[in-house]
Amino acid sequence: MSIGKKTIAWCSLKMEGREKLNLLVVASPFPLQGGGALRALRSLREYSKHFNTFLFIPWGSWGNKKTLQKSLDHLNELKRSGIKIVGYSSLPSMILKSQEVFKTRMFIELFPYIFPGSQRIEVAEGKYNAVMVLHEPWDSVYSGKILAESFNIPSAVLLQLPPFYGSRDRFSNIMKSRLMWRELISNKTVEKILYEGEALFKSSLEERLAKIRYKKVLRKYDIVLGVSKSIAVEMGGEWLDKVRYLNPGVSLDKEDIDTIEKVRKKIRKKEDYIVLGGRVDVGKGIVDALISLKLISRRFPGIKLIVTGNVDKMALFNIKKICKKLNIEDKVIFTGFVPREKRFEIVAGARLMIYPSHVDAFPYAVLESLNLGTPVVAYRIPAIEINYGNVPGVEMVEEMDVEALSIKAINILEKGTEAVEAPKMKSWDEIMSEELNIVRELLAK
Repeated sequence: MSIGKKTIAWCSLKMEGREKLNLLVVASPFPLQGGGALRALRSLREYSKHFNTFLFIPWGSWGNKKTLQKSLDHLNELKRSGIKIVGYSSLPSMILKSQEVFKTRMFIELFPYIFPGSQRIEVAEGKYNAVMVLHEPWDSVYSGKILAESFNIPSAVLLQLPPFYGSRDRFSNIMKSRLMWRELISNKTVEKILYEGEALFKSSLEERLAKIRYKKVLRKYDIVLGVSKSIAVEMGGEWLDKVRYLNPGVSLDKEDIDTIEKVRKKIRKKEDYIVLGGRVDVGKGIVDALISLKLISRRFPGIKLIVTGNVDKMALFNIKKICKKLNIEDKVIFTGFVPREKRFEIVAGARLMIYPSHVDAFPYAVLESLNLGTPVVAYRIPAIEINYGNVPGVEMVEEMDVEALSIKAINILEKGTEAVEAPKMKSWDEIMSEELNIVRELLAK
Protein backbone atom coordinates (compact mmCIF):
# COMPACT_ATOMS: atom_id res chain seq x y z
CA MET A 1 0.00 0.00 0.00
CA SER A 2 1.26 3.46 -0.78
CA ILE A 3 0.46 6.81 0.77
CA GLY A 4 0.25 9.81 -1.47
CA LYS A 5 1.20 13.09 0.22
CA LYS A 6 0.38 16.50 -1.20
CA THR A 7 2.28 19.57 -0.11
CA ILE A 8 0.31 22.48 1.35
CA ALA A 9 1.37 25.78 2.83
CA TRP A 10 1.26 25.93 6.63
CA CYS A 11 0.65 28.94 8.80
CA SER A 12 0.73 29.19 12.60
CA LEU A 13 -2.51 30.25 14.26
CA LYS A 14 -2.21 32.03 17.62
CA MET A 15 -4.40 31.46 20.64
CA GLU A 16 -3.77 32.97 24.04
CA GLY A 17 -0.17 33.70 23.09
CA ARG A 18 0.54 30.10 22.02
CA GLU A 19 0.50 28.21 18.74
CA LYS A 20 -2.43 25.90 18.30
CA LEU A 21 -1.44 22.28 17.81
CA ASN A 22 -2.34 20.49 14.59
CA LEU A 23 -4.83 17.63 15.01
CA LEU A 24 -5.49 15.23 12.14
CA VAL A 25 -8.98 13.71 12.57
CA VAL A 26 -10.26 10.60 10.78
CA ALA A 27 -14.03 10.95 10.64
CA SER A 28 -17.24 10.68 8.64
CA PRO A 29 -19.17 13.67 10.02
CA PHE A 30 -22.32 13.06 8.00
CA PRO A 31 -25.46 12.76 10.21
CA LEU A 32 -27.34 11.04 7.37
CA GLN A 33 -25.29 7.96 8.29
CA GLY A 34 -26.60 7.82 11.87
CA GLY A 35 -25.88 8.79 15.45
CA GLY A 36 -22.18 7.96 15.33
CA ALA A 37 -21.68 10.36 12.45
CA LEU A 38 -23.63 13.07 14.29
CA ARG A 39 -21.40 12.61 17.30
CA ALA A 40 -18.29 12.90 15.11
CA LEU A 41 -19.63 16.16 13.68
CA ARG A 42 -20.10 17.55 17.18
CA SER A 43 -16.58 16.52 18.20
CA LEU A 44 -15.12 18.24 15.15
CA ARG A 45 -16.98 21.44 15.98
CA GLU A 46 -15.40 21.45 19.44
CA TYR A 47 -11.92 20.49 18.25
CA SER A 48 -11.88 23.42 15.84
CA LYS A 49 -12.21 25.82 18.78
CA HIS A 50 -9.03 24.53 20.42
CA PHE A 51 -6.78 23.06 17.72
CA ASN A 52 -5.90 23.49 14.07
CA THR A 53 -8.16 20.69 12.88
CA PHE A 54 -7.68 18.72 9.66
CA LEU A 55 -10.20 16.20 8.38
CA PHE A 56 -9.41 12.87 6.72
CA ILE A 57 -12.44 11.00 5.29
CA PRO A 58 -12.20 7.16 5.23
CA TRP A 59 -13.22 5.07 2.24
CA GLY A 60 -16.63 4.03 3.57
CA SER A 61 -17.82 7.62 3.23
CA TRP A 62 -15.45 8.92 0.56
CA GLY A 63 -16.69 6.22 -1.81
CA ASN A 64 -20.34 7.18 -1.21
CA LYS A 65 -20.79 10.17 -3.48
CA LYS A 66 -24.51 10.49 -2.69
CA THR A 67 -23.75 10.91 1.02
CA LEU A 68 -21.06 13.49 0.28
CA GLN A 69 -23.37 15.43 -2.01
CA LYS A 70 -26.22 15.42 0.51
CA SER A 71 -23.81 16.50 3.25
CA LEU A 72 -22.38 19.56 1.54
CA ASP A 73 -24.00 21.87 4.08
CA HIS A 74 -22.17 20.10 6.92
CA LEU A 75 -18.87 20.13 5.04
CA ASN A 76 -19.22 23.83 4.30
CA GLU A 77 -20.04 24.48 7.96
CA LEU A 78 -16.83 22.68 8.99
CA LYS A 79 -14.83 24.67 6.45
CA ARG A 80 -16.25 27.93 7.80
CA SER A 81 -15.11 26.90 11.29
CA GLY A 82 -11.55 26.58 9.97
CA ILE A 83 -11.40 22.82 9.40
CA LYS A 84 -9.54 21.74 6.27
CA ILE A 85 -10.23 18.51 4.38
CA VAL A 86 -6.74 17.15 3.74
CA GLY A 87 -7.16 13.53 2.76
CA TYR A 88 -9.16 10.42 2.05
CA SER A 89 -8.77 6.68 1.56
CA SER A 90 -10.26 4.55 -1.22
CA LEU A 91 -10.63 0.93 -2.26
CA PRO A 92 -9.50 -0.43 -5.66
CA SER A 93 -12.11 0.31 -8.32
CA MET A 94 -12.52 -3.37 -9.22
CA ILE A 95 -13.71 -4.11 -5.67
CA LEU A 96 -16.21 -1.25 -5.79
CA LYS A 97 -17.54 -2.55 -9.11
CA SER A 98 -17.96 -6.06 -7.70
CA GLN A 99 -21.19 -5.03 -5.98
CA GLU A 100 -22.77 -4.13 -9.31
CA VAL A 101 -21.48 -7.26 -11.05
CA PHE A 102 -22.27 -9.86 -8.36
CA LYS A 103 -25.18 -8.05 -6.64
CA THR A 104 -23.57 -8.48 -3.21
CA ARG A 105 -21.46 -6.39 -0.82
CA MET A 106 -19.53 -9.45 0.33
CA PHE A 107 -16.34 -8.59 -1.55
CA ILE A 108 -16.38 -4.94 -0.45
CA GLU A 109 -16.83 -5.96 3.19
CA LEU A 110 -14.29 -8.81 3.27
CA PHE A 111 -11.58 -7.46 0.95
CA PRO A 112 -10.21 -4.77 3.34
CA TYR A 113 -9.72 -7.42 6.06
CA ILE A 114 -8.09 -9.96 3.72
CA PHE A 115 -5.84 -7.40 2.03
CA PRO A 116 -5.51 -4.50 4.51
CA GLY A 117 -2.61 -2.95 2.62
CA SER A 118 -4.48 -2.56 -0.67
CA GLN A 119 -6.27 0.67 0.21
CA ARG A 120 -5.06 3.91 -1.32
CA ILE A 121 -4.50 6.75 1.14
CA GLU A 122 -4.08 10.34 -0.05
CA VAL A 123 -3.17 13.00 2.49
CA ALA A 124 -1.70 16.48 2.36
CA GLU A 125 1.85 16.81 3.66
CA GLY A 126 2.08 18.77 6.90
CA LYS A 127 3.28 18.98 10.46
CA TYR A 128 0.53 17.08 12.26
CA ASN A 129 0.94 16.56 16.00
CA ALA A 130 -1.48 13.65 16.51
CA VAL A 131 -4.19 11.53 14.89
CA MET A 132 -7.66 11.21 16.43
CA VAL A 133 -10.04 8.61 14.96
CA LEU A 134 -13.74 9.12 15.77
CA HIS A 135 -15.25 5.80 14.59
CA GLU A 136 -14.75 2.06 15.01
CA PRO A 137 -15.30 0.73 11.43
CA TRP A 138 -12.23 -0.81 9.86
CA ASP A 139 -11.86 1.92 7.21
CA SER A 140 -11.38 4.51 9.98
CA VAL A 141 -9.28 2.45 12.42
CA TYR A 142 -6.91 1.16 9.76
CA SER A 143 -6.52 4.56 8.09
CA GLY A 144 -5.71 6.15 11.45
CA LYS A 145 -3.01 3.59 12.15
CA ILE A 146 -1.37 4.13 8.75
CA LEU A 147 -1.47 7.93 9.14
CA ALA A 148 0.08 7.73 12.61
CA GLU A 149 2.89 5.52 11.34
CA SER A 150 3.45 7.65 8.24
CA PHE A 151 3.82 10.89 10.20
CA ASN A 152 5.33 9.19 13.29
CA ILE A 153 2.81 10.80 15.64
CA PRO A 154 0.69 9.56 18.57
CA SER A 155 -2.81 8.27 17.89
CA ALA A 156 -6.12 7.63 19.62
CA VAL A 157 -9.35 5.98 18.54
CA LEU A 158 -12.86 6.54 19.87
CA LEU A 159 -14.93 3.37 19.55
CA GLN A 160 -18.63 4.12 19.16
CA LEU A 161 -19.58 0.44 18.74
CA PRO A 162 -17.77 -2.79 19.63
CA PRO A 163 -15.48 -3.65 16.70
CA PHE A 164 -15.72 -7.36 17.64
CA TYR A 165 -17.35 -9.55 20.30
CA GLY A 166 -15.63 -11.57 23.00
CA SER A 167 -18.86 -13.44 23.76
CA ARG A 168 -19.71 -16.31 21.43
CA ASP A 169 -23.37 -16.08 22.47
CA ARG A 170 -23.60 -12.41 21.52
CA PHE A 171 -22.10 -13.02 18.10
CA SER A 172 -24.39 -16.04 17.67
CA ASN A 173 -27.46 -13.87 18.26
CA ILE A 174 -26.26 -11.27 15.78
CA MET A 175 -25.75 -14.11 13.31
CA LYS A 176 -29.28 -15.41 13.95
CA SER A 177 -30.75 -11.98 13.18
CA ARG A 178 -28.92 -11.94 9.84
CA LEU A 179 -30.20 -15.42 9.01
CA MET A 180 -33.78 -14.36 9.84
CA TRP A 181 -33.35 -11.53 7.35
CA ARG A 182 -32.02 -13.87 4.68
CA GLU A 183 -34.83 -16.36 5.26
CA LEU A 184 -37.57 -13.76 5.00
CA ILE A 185 -36.27 -12.07 1.84
CA SER A 186 -35.92 -15.42 0.04
CA ASN A 187 -38.68 -16.55 -2.32
CA LYS A 188 -37.53 -20.08 -3.11
CA THR A 189 -35.91 -22.88 -1.12
CA VAL A 190 -32.79 -22.84 -3.28
CA GLU A 191 -32.54 -19.07 -2.94
CA LYS A 192 -32.94 -19.38 0.83
CA ILE A 193 -30.14 -21.97 1.06
CA LEU A 194 -27.83 -19.81 -1.06
CA TYR A 195 -28.58 -16.64 0.90
CA GLU A 196 -28.15 -18.35 4.27
CA GLY A 197 -24.95 -20.04 3.11
CA GLU A 198 -23.53 -16.72 1.96
CA ALA A 199 -24.53 -15.04 5.24
CA LEU A 200 -22.98 -17.80 7.38
CA PHE A 201 -19.77 -17.84 5.35
CA LYS A 202 -19.41 -14.07 5.16
CA SER A 203 -20.29 -13.33 8.78
CA SER A 204 -18.14 -16.11 10.25
CA LEU A 205 -15.15 -15.20 8.13
CA GLU A 206 -15.62 -11.48 8.70
CA GLU A 207 -15.83 -11.89 12.48
CA ARG A 208 -12.74 -14.13 12.54
CA LEU A 209 -10.73 -11.73 10.39
CA ALA A 210 -12.01 -8.69 12.30
CA LYS A 211 -10.82 -10.09 15.62
CA ILE A 212 -7.36 -10.79 14.23
CA ARG A 213 -6.99 -7.45 12.43
CA TYR A 214 -8.53 -5.22 15.09
CA LYS A 215 -6.57 -6.73 17.98
CA LYS A 216 -3.31 -6.21 16.12
CA VAL A 217 -4.08 -2.64 15.02
CA LEU A 218 -5.74 -1.41 18.23
CA ARG A 219 -2.65 -2.39 20.22
CA LYS A 220 -0.70 0.16 18.15
CA TYR A 221 -2.88 3.07 19.33
CA ASP A 222 -1.68 5.13 22.28
CA ILE A 223 -5.24 5.54 23.56
CA VAL A 224 -8.29 3.35 22.92
CA LEU A 225 -11.42 5.12 24.11
CA GLY A 226 -15.06 3.99 24.21
CA VAL A 227 -18.28 5.99 24.42
CA SER A 228 -19.57 3.50 26.99
CA LYS A 229 -18.30 0.84 29.38
CA SER A 230 -20.41 -1.61 27.38
CA ILE A 231 -17.83 -1.54 24.56
CA ALA A 232 -15.08 -2.94 26.80
CA VAL A 233 -17.55 -5.51 28.17
CA GLU A 234 -18.53 -6.62 24.66
CA MET A 235 -14.89 -6.94 23.55
CA GLY A 236 -13.99 -8.85 26.71
CA GLY A 237 -10.64 -10.26 27.77
CA GLU A 238 -7.68 -7.87 27.85
CA TRP A 239 -9.84 -5.01 26.55
CA LEU A 240 -11.68 -4.70 29.85
CA ASP A 241 -8.49 -3.08 31.15
CA LYS A 242 -7.17 -1.50 27.94
CA VAL A 243 -10.25 0.43 26.79
CA ARG A 244 -10.88 3.70 28.60
CA TYR A 245 -14.44 4.94 28.46
CA LEU A 246 -16.33 8.20 28.90
CA ASN A 247 -19.34 6.39 30.41
CA PRO A 248 -21.25 7.69 28.63
CA GLY A 249 -19.72 9.69 25.83
CA VAL A 250 -23.10 10.65 24.39
CA SER A 251 -25.74 13.02 25.69
CA LEU A 252 -28.31 15.54 24.58
CA ASP A 253 -26.86 18.87 23.56
CA LYS A 254 -28.52 22.21 24.32
CA GLU A 255 -30.25 22.28 20.94
CA ASP A 256 -31.71 18.81 21.57
CA ILE A 257 -32.87 19.76 25.08
CA ASP A 258 -34.54 22.94 23.83
CA THR A 259 -36.21 21.07 20.96
CA ILE A 260 -37.44 18.30 23.28
CA GLU A 261 -38.93 20.85 25.67
CA LYS A 262 -40.69 22.54 22.76
CA VAL A 263 -42.01 19.23 21.42
CA ARG A 264 -43.28 18.05 24.81
CA LYS A 265 -45.34 21.24 25.14
CA LYS A 266 -46.71 20.73 21.65
CA ILE A 267 -47.39 16.95 21.69
CA ARG A 268 -49.51 16.04 24.71
CA LYS A 269 -51.45 13.08 23.35
CA LYS A 270 -50.28 9.58 22.48
CA GLU A 271 -51.46 8.23 19.14
CA ASP A 272 -52.17 4.65 18.11
CA TYR A 273 -48.70 3.75 16.87
CA ILE A 274 -45.32 2.54 18.05
CA VAL A 275 -42.00 3.73 16.72
CA LEU A 276 -38.82 1.86 15.83
CA GLY A 277 -35.75 3.15 17.65
CA GLY A 278 -32.44 3.45 15.82
CA ARG A 279 -31.57 3.25 12.15
CA VAL A 280 -33.11 0.74 9.75
CA ASP A 281 -30.59 -2.09 9.89
CA VAL A 282 -30.55 -5.82 10.56
CA GLY A 283 -28.14 -5.33 13.49
CA LYS A 284 -30.52 -2.76 14.96
CA GLY A 285 -33.34 -5.30 14.91
CA ILE A 286 -35.53 -4.34 11.95
CA VAL A 287 -36.50 -7.99 11.37
CA ASP A 288 -37.24 -8.58 15.07
CA ALA A 289 -39.38 -5.44 15.12
CA LEU A 290 -41.45 -6.53 12.11
CA ILE A 291 -42.07 -10.00 13.54
CA SER A 292 -42.97 -8.42 16.88
CA LEU A 293 -45.41 -6.06 15.15
CA LYS A 294 -47.20 -9.06 13.63
CA LEU A 295 -47.61 -10.56 17.12
CA ILE A 296 -48.67 -7.23 18.67
CA SER A 297 -51.22 -6.56 15.92
CA ARG A 298 -53.10 -9.75 16.83
CA ARG A 299 -54.06 -8.02 20.06
CA PHE A 300 -54.14 -4.48 18.62
CA PRO A 301 -55.22 -4.74 14.96
CA GLY A 302 -55.15 -0.97 14.46
CA ILE A 303 -51.61 -0.41 15.71
CA LYS A 304 -49.03 1.03 13.29
CA LEU A 305 -45.23 0.95 13.31
CA ILE A 306 -43.48 4.13 12.18
CA VAL A 307 -39.97 3.71 10.81
CA THR A 308 -37.91 6.88 10.34
CA GLY A 309 -34.56 7.41 8.64
CA ASN A 310 -32.99 6.90 5.24
CA VAL A 311 -33.31 3.45 3.71
CA ASP A 312 -31.63 2.61 0.41
CA LYS A 313 -33.87 1.33 -2.39
CA MET A 314 -32.78 -2.30 -2.24
CA ALA A 315 -33.13 -2.54 1.56
CA LEU A 316 -36.56 -0.88 1.39
CA PHE A 317 -37.62 -3.29 -1.34
CA ASN A 318 -36.61 -6.26 0.84
CA ILE A 319 -38.24 -4.83 3.97
CA LYS A 320 -41.51 -4.34 2.11
CA LYS A 321 -41.21 -7.91 0.85
CA ILE A 322 -40.91 -9.09 4.47
CA CYS A 323 -43.91 -6.95 5.48
CA LYS A 324 -45.96 -8.59 2.73
CA LYS A 325 -44.89 -12.08 3.85
CA LEU A 326 -45.89 -11.24 7.42
CA ASN A 327 -49.15 -9.66 6.21
CA ILE A 328 -48.36 -6.34 7.90
CA GLU A 329 -47.69 -4.19 4.82
CA ASP A 330 -50.55 -1.86 5.74
CA LYS A 331 -49.26 -1.45 9.31
CA VAL A 332 -45.74 -0.09 8.62
CA ILE A 333 -45.12 3.55 7.69
CA PHE A 334 -41.74 4.58 6.27
CA THR A 335 -41.12 8.31 6.61
CA GLY A 336 -37.63 8.45 5.11
CA PHE A 337 -35.30 11.09 6.51
CA VAL A 338 -37.06 13.66 8.68
CA PRO A 339 -35.60 16.68 10.52
CA ARG A 340 -34.75 16.09 14.18
CA GLU A 341 -37.69 18.12 15.47
CA LYS A 342 -40.09 16.08 13.36
CA ARG A 343 -38.45 12.87 14.56
CA PHE A 344 -38.91 14.04 18.16
CA GLU A 345 -42.59 14.78 17.47
CA ILE A 346 -43.08 11.26 16.12
CA VAL A 347 -41.41 9.70 19.17
CA ALA A 348 -43.31 11.95 21.59
CA GLY A 349 -46.63 10.93 20.03
CA ALA A 350 -45.87 7.19 20.12
CA ARG A 351 -47.32 4.91 22.77
CA LEU A 352 -44.12 2.92 22.78
CA MET A 353 -40.65 2.67 21.27
CA ILE A 354 -39.58 -0.82 20.30
CA TYR A 355 -35.80 -1.22 20.32
CA PRO A 356 -34.72 -4.82 19.58
CA SER A 357 -31.13 -3.85 18.78
CA HIS A 358 -28.35 -6.45 18.74
CA VAL A 359 -25.49 -4.00 18.07
CA ASP A 360 -25.04 -0.98 20.34
CA ALA A 361 -22.84 0.94 22.77
CA PHE A 362 -24.97 3.80 24.06
CA PRO A 363 -28.45 3.91 22.48
CA TYR A 364 -29.09 7.58 21.78
CA ALA A 365 -32.61 6.82 20.55
CA VAL A 366 -33.53 5.39 23.96
CA LEU A 367 -32.32 8.55 25.70
CA GLU A 368 -34.40 10.69 23.33
CA SER A 369 -37.47 8.53 23.86
CA LEU A 370 -37.30 8.70 27.66
CA ASN A 371 -36.85 12.47 27.57
CA LEU A 372 -39.94 12.66 25.35
CA GLY A 373 -41.99 10.57 27.80
CA THR A 374 -42.24 7.45 25.66
CA PRO A 375 -41.49 4.02 27.23
CA VAL A 376 -39.04 1.61 25.60
CA VAL A 377 -38.98 -2.18 25.22
CA ALA A 378 -35.54 -3.54 24.34
CA TYR A 379 -33.31 -6.59 24.35
CA ARG A 380 -31.11 -7.10 27.42
CA ILE A 381 -27.72 -6.46 25.81
CA PRO A 382 -24.82 -4.76 27.66
CA ALA A 383 -25.48 -1.36 26.06
CA ILE A 384 -29.04 -1.30 27.42
CA GLU A 385 -28.38 -2.97 30.76
CA ILE A 386 -25.34 -0.87 31.68
CA ASN A 387 -26.77 2.47 30.60
CA TYR A 388 -30.50 2.06 31.30
CA GLY A 389 -30.79 -0.97 33.58
CA ASN A 390 -32.55 0.80 36.45
CA VAL A 391 -34.33 3.56 34.56
CA PRO A 392 -38.17 3.70 34.91
CA GLY A 393 -39.78 3.34 31.52
CA VAL A 394 -37.28 0.84 30.10
CA GLU A 395 -38.40 -2.81 29.91
CA MET A 396 -35.90 -5.51 28.90
CA VAL A 397 -36.25 -9.07 27.65
CA GLU A 398 -33.62 -11.62 26.71
CA GLU A 399 -32.04 -11.13 23.31
CA MET A 400 -33.78 -12.94 20.43
CA ASP A 401 -36.94 -13.59 22.49
CA VAL A 402 -39.32 -11.83 20.10
CA GLU A 403 -42.35 -13.33 21.81
CA ALA A 404 -41.33 -11.88 25.21
CA LEU A 405 -40.60 -8.56 23.50
CA SER A 406 -44.11 -8.55 22.07
CA ILE A 407 -45.75 -9.51 25.36
CA LYS A 408 -43.97 -6.63 27.14
CA ALA A 409 -45.11 -4.27 24.40
CA ILE A 410 -48.71 -5.50 24.63
CA ASN A 411 -48.68 -5.05 28.42
CA ILE A 412 -47.57 -1.43 28.03
CA LEU A 413 -50.14 -0.79 25.30
CA GLU A 414 -52.87 -2.22 27.54
CA LYS A 415 -51.88 -0.85 30.93
CA GLY A 416 -49.35 1.90 30.30
CA THR A 417 -46.33 2.35 32.56
CA GLU A 418 -46.08 3.62 36.13
CA ALA A 419 -43.37 6.11 35.22
CA VAL A 420 -41.12 7.17 32.36
CA GLU A 421 -38.08 9.06 33.60
CA ALA A 422 -35.15 10.57 31.79
CA PRO A 423 -31.90 9.23 33.28
CA LYS A 424 -29.44 11.63 34.83
CA MET A 425 -26.66 12.17 32.34
CA LYS A 426 -23.59 14.30 32.03
CA SER A 427 -24.16 17.32 29.84
CA TRP A 428 -22.65 17.43 26.37
CA ASP A 429 -20.33 20.21 27.59
CA GLU A 430 -19.05 17.95 30.40
CA ILE A 431 -18.50 15.06 27.99
CA MET A 432 -16.75 17.28 25.49
CA SER A 433 -14.52 18.76 28.21
CA GLU A 434 -13.49 15.24 29.20
CA GLU A 435 -12.84 14.29 25.57
CA LEU A 436 -10.81 17.45 24.93
CA ASN A 437 -8.62 16.64 27.95
CA ILE A 438 -7.92 13.21 26.46
CA VAL A 439 -7.01 14.83 23.13
CA ARG A 440 -4.66 17.21 24.96
CA GLU A 441 -3.12 14.20 26.72
CA LEU A 442 -2.59 12.62 23.32
CA LEU A 443 -1.01 15.78 21.87
CA ALA A 444 1.36 15.95 24.83
CA LYS A 445 2.83 12.50 24.10
